[in-house]
Amino acid sequence: MKYLIFILFLLFGCKKYQVIQEVRVNMYHLHSPKHGVEIIITKDTLELGKWYKLRKINTINVDLTK
Repeated sequence: MKYLIFILFLLFGCKKYQVIQEVRVNMYHLHSPKHGVEIIITKDTLELGKWYKLRKINTINVDLTK
């Protein structure tokens, strides 16, 4: 029983986001029904309408403080 719960957590426990729009080159508007909206910059090429786990996307962190 413990293994079944663990497997279900691995399959459904991660935040999944759907690509809604490519805002600019490598900048994407993502949406999750449970977690809301994210705008990310990535080196990866994402497909519109496809679902991605946020932790599997290679995001680029931008430091806005100067």
